[in-house]
Amino acid sequence: MKLSALLASRPTILRQAALAHTAAAWLTLQHASTRIAAAGLRGMVRLHQSDPAENDLPWATLTSDEIRASVLEEHFSEDDLIELAEALAHATDTSRVTLEFPIEALGEAFAAPLLNELEKAGVTVDVDGRPAGGRRN
Repeated sequence: MKLSALLASRPTILRQAALAHTAAAWLTLQHASTRIAAAGLRGMVRLHQSDPAENDLPWATLTSDEIRASVLEEHFSEDDLIELAEALAHATDTSRVTLEFPIEALGEAFAAPLLNELEKAGVTVDVDGRPAGGRRN
């Protein structure tokens, strides 16, 4: 491959990488939203993504005054929370998130705008993640 061809393809590659990151964030949020709905979870939650270099706290925490910690721990592993925090950071265009939101609105508030962005870019959703009937959460 010639250097000039590689440099000419750079904008396309960067755009595809950005869309791939958006797609991964959408799928993570969509799967979490589906799990939340299936479990019937409702109530305000706080997701805090800390910098592990700054303290000894877990990398991401999900807490609530309305949902028992044991219930949240039953549905979200540490790895789930890391993925959720990364997806929400992408969805909110921040590097670290501290968000408070109704857990049942995760899909509507954060996944749906990402799906709209993908669809506007001409991306066709062909993986399991869209609710039956094509409705968005």
